[in-house]
Amino acid sequence: MLTKEQNELLTLIEGDAPMGQLMRENYWFPFALASQLVPGDAPFMVRLVGRNYIALRAPDGRIGFFDENCPHRGASLALARVEQGGNLRCIFHAWEFDIEGNATDCPTEPPERAAAFCSRVKLARYPVHEAGGLVWVWLGSGEAPAFPDLPFVGTLEKNTFLTVSLGQCNWLQGVEGTLDSAHIGTLHKTWISGIADRNKGNIGMSLDGPPQYDSDLTDYGLRAAALRPLTGGKTYARITEYMMPFICLAPSNGTRGREGVIFIIAPVDDEHHLMFFGLYSDREKQDPVAAAIQPEGGRFDRFNYAPLPGGREDRWGQDRALMKAGHFTGFGNNILEEDMVVQASMGPIVDRTREFLSATDIAIVQTRRMLLAALEGLAAGDLPPGSARRSEPVVMPGPIDVVVEAGSSWKGVAGLPVPA
Repeated sequence: MLTKEQNELLTLIEGDAPMGQLMRENYWFPFALASQLVPGDAPFMVRLVGRNYIALRAPDGRIGFFDENCPHRGASLALARVEQGGNLRCIFHAWEFDIEGNATDCPTEPPERAAAFCSRVKLARYPVHEAGGLVWVWLGSGEAPAFPDLPFVGTLEKNTFLTVSLGQCNWLQGVEGTLDSAHIGTLHKTWISGIADRNKGNIGMSLDGPPQYDSDLTDYGLRAAALRPLTGGKTYARITEYMMPFICLAPSNGTRGREGVIFIIAPVDDEHHLMFFGLYSDREKQDPVAAAIQPEGGRFDRFNYAPLPGGREDRWGQDRALMKAGHFTGFGNNILEEDMVVQASMGPIVDRTREFLSATDIAIVQTRRMLLAALEGLAAGDLPPGSARRSEPVVMPGPIDVVVEAGSSWKGVAGLPVPA
């Protein structure tokens, strides 16, 4: 159980909040699916860590990421015209900026002074990096550090399927949901049952009953193993990897590090987050797990994948008739909808001083302690786990699920060091 002060330290990110500072100065933020930025489209509106920005893709593919407000009088550049060459022109006084943020035309200045004036005006522009089907931005001070080595970036991108949804609650509620393997066999009971029916005998669907947790702190964050007993003394080990502060990769279907489920939470403000959710693989995703997140008939919008179907006044859009018909939760649009609903139902910022945690919450407890320790080191200039500012590039391993024979260690089977 956390104190009120600890809960605020972990959750609040706006303004000068320490957690917001920790994030901005140490981590790349995803802000859009790459396919959301189209040359010639209106400026893409972005909100991260309580601040407003815009993004724009030029005809040559370059991406500009800027503060939202025009440096002249502060009008929103989300309203700006996108000129034929990809430049932004503010509709207030027609000031124009190129994709690098340079002022190219300031019509309010006399012609004889316009060129010199424009040379002194520049939009605040932030470094961007396109990788893994996402576009990322560096919001910290100084030169942007190296981008981390993520399992779904590079050769596996061609078999990556990603979506984005707006979470109606604090960023940490989203993160903790991705670390909680105990809920999979209950909250997602109907979806998991459907996957198992289409995938007879696969170990990846052995998710009955609460797991026993074993977790280790790493230089990038946390490795959490959810262990469930099988017949004959065997154990099903489901190993999830978490890179601070908001990337989580979980096993998908007999995973051995080359495929998995992607959860990335981008903090929008204190009470909202972006959830990037999908799959990556070293083979085309034609299995039942993929079918669970790509419903038949294409009944989904990748850019708004799991919106809340309602609010508290109507139980967040829960279909009680569907429940009576056999669906466990009454949320039948897609598997992520169930997560987004229960997280929002906790409230915009959950009061963790009133929790009663149990044995399956070990990974969540360790993550909170790790985040609090990182905040303690912030003033001293200590780099937190997974910081992009580290001298060596951050490397995140892929998730694993595997059957462990009786008497063996899950770490050994997974190829990890086994304690003596």
